[in-house]
Amino acid sequence: MDNYLLTDEIVFQSKPDAVPYNYRISYKIAQVCMIIFKSSKGRAGCSLIKLHIISNALNKKEYMIDLLDYVNNRIDYIVVRFDPVVNRAIKYAIADELVIQQKKGTFKLTEKGEKLVDMVEKENVLVRERSSLNKLGTKLTNAKINQLRSLWMCKNVEN
Repeated sequence: MDNYLLTDEIVFQSKPDAVPYNYRISYKIAQVCMIIFKSSKGRAGCSLIKLHIISNALNKKEYMIDLLDYVNNRIDYIVVRFDPVVNRAIKYAIADELVIQQKKGTFKLTEKGEKLVDMVEKENVLVRERSSLNKLGTKLTNAKINQLRSLWMCKNVEN
């Protein structure tokens, strides 16, 4: 196996407290697979930043409203939050052979990952997430993401 970004070893550690559902690895893996399936076209795959943006929007209704406003050109920018749980879910998804990382760095579902998405679609689970992803579709394009990156660069340049 090629050694790409995000494929270092995974360590299991027992935790004393219950983990909220949105931080459970099984939930995040399913969410990541759904995001890749619903928001990327064919072989293109889904970038890491796109996964973070959409995952964050799925966590809070207000963020999803902002994201939909952004992709529909009603607002000029959104705040992007990076969640380490998304990175961990990607590591597990790769280890479970649900997702592969392509040479250009994007993530794509494997046949096994597509079967997981089919199971989620058939069951009455992740209903809110599926609804939001259906509204968003493939509207968060690379151009929109690059527009955000440009804003970050302009805002963070020191004179």
